Amino acid sequence: MRRWAAALLVLALSPTAWARDGRPAAQGDELAALATIPGDRVALLVPLSEKARPEMSRLASELSRAAIEMSAGLPGVPAVKPLTVVVEPDYVALGRHTGEIGEAVPGQKADLHLVWDSRDLGAYRYALARVLLARAGLAAKSQWLERGAALWLSGDWYGRPWRDWLPVFAAVRLIPTAAELLAGEDARAASAPLWTPAAAAVVDRLPGASLAEKLAKSPSQEAVAAILARLSAIPIQNPKSKIQNPPSPLPFLAGISLAMLNRLETGYHAPSVGKQLDAFVGIGANAVSLMPFAFQRSPDRPEIAFLNHGPGSETDVGLIHATRLARARGFHVLYKPHLWVSHGGWPGDVEMKTEEDWARWWQGYRRYILHHAFLARWAGADLFSVGCELSKTVKREAEWRDLIAAVRLLYPGVVTYSGNWYGDLEGVHFWDALDVIGIDSYYPLSASPQATRAELDRGGQEVAKRFAAASRRLGKRVLLTEVGFAAHRGAWLAPNTEGGEPSEDDQARAYQALFAALGRPKWLAGTFVWKAFSAPGSEGRGEADFRFQGRRAERVIREYYGGPSSPRPSSPSLPPA
Repeated sequence: MRRWAAALLVLALSPTAWARDGRPAAQGDELAALATIPGDRVALLVPLSEKARPEMSRLASELSRAAIEMSAGLPGVPAVKPLTVVVEPDYVALGRHTGEIGEAVPGQKADLHLVWDSRDLGAYRYALARVLLARAGLAAKSQWLERGAALWLSGDWYGRPWRDWLPVFAAVRLIPTAAELLAGEDARAASAPLWTPAAAAVVDRLPGASLAEKLAKSPSQEAVAAILARLSAIPIQNPKSKIQNPPSPLPFLAGISLAMLNRLETGYHAPSVGKQLDAFVGIGANAVSLMPFAFQRSPDRPEIAFLNHGPGSETDVGLIHATRLARARGFHVLYKPHLWVSHGGWPGDVEMKTEEDWARWWQGYRRYILHHAFLARWAGADLFSVGCELSKTVKREAEWRDLIAAVRLLYPGVVTYSGNWYGDLEGVHFWDALDVIGIDSYYPLSASPQATRAELDRGGQEVAKRFAAASRRLGKRVLLTEVGFAAHRGAWLAPNTEGGEPSEDDQARAYQALFAALGRPKWLAGTFVWKAFSAPGSEGRGEADFRFQGRRAERVIREYYGGPSSPRPSSPSLPPA
């Protein structure tokens, strides 16, 4: 099966600020060079060039007002020393200064560091609430109860009052357990977006009128469990009208799979993503896929851990930022969560040995997928994939249907599954529950290493016929959620592999034959070429891998996608789901 070229690199940066050359930066000097926009309770530190922007003055006022409002519920919070908030130019600078990537992150020299976006004001309020709680000396043994207390104080959560999310999370069975909420440390499978409202509800129901009273005594696990049981029973009212709208029609998706380079300077959160998206415009692309990851130690181990914690990983904020950049340029976005299986494993091998392990695996996988469905909604992604190449799990049809129904309560866009080319097209029996048939297409075009153009064309036509037949049989359009050929000799022999003798010519020939056979018929919803990375300068040079930028294949892709120098084919529309 097609493997990733390199393992994920998750950077563990310390909270110390770091300069571009890797040496610790003098952050105090950096802060001294910033301009101050004073507020009643918040002093905003911004670059000199930003001081005159009206948005910065409004931000200082909004944060000051929020701090005053929230301090009223926290007797004893020192009112003399103002809070200092640094507005960073981008998430790379924020990561260097704090060691984290987030909407608003505490630092050593300032109370908070943030990257300004008007849509994230609720997240800034929440972060301010956490700072105020610390100043008030209010701490809980559970990090989740502290987070819940901050949300109880700040109010908004991803565009809504936090209480509004509770019926939705109850409907999709996302309320955490008492043991999870009372744990002293974060679990690697914990979801802050999904758990924090439940933690706020627990705090809300603890004895006492003030937070000081509520947090004065640690609640018992039995008391928390009773509260959570009541939350799990909250009914959802008219979910279809309140939670989702029918997906809007989409054009033919001329897509590129945008993989993240796992470094602070080049991740989804970095300015380099914008430059790469601009390069995709020149190819004629109108869509990108973004790929968060979870980790599984082996195919038969049920534990699943999120890989969104380090600044060099696919963080939640990084994915949201990349989605916003893409949408601002007119791109459609596919959120496509993947599993990373350790020791050279492949998601298609995932299969549990016992029913007990299956139940544990589904619990973790379900939480991972719904976590990203929730964030994909907030980010504004157009499409969401519920899984990728999990071929040995598709026989668990009831679990997949349950997951798809839960995704639809959280996410309003087009929903698909990214099936493996080797069997999933025919082996998946829940295509009817999805909007489009998603396939990672790595079908061989010929068994001959010396295949002629005519032979490759015939191979491409056979692949296209297979897709067309599936579309007719299932009554849905086909979306190639991945399609790719590596730049090696005989690229058409086993397109899911890379390595061997490099050949740009054979990579380009394979793309040319398949795209000529596909065209843009009504049954084809689009294609996502595998792959490009999240920063310019990562083009392939003499390596037998899947990259296409700067190679002969790029011209073939541009011609198919109708780039600026190519005639643009007509674009059929996806019907509403």
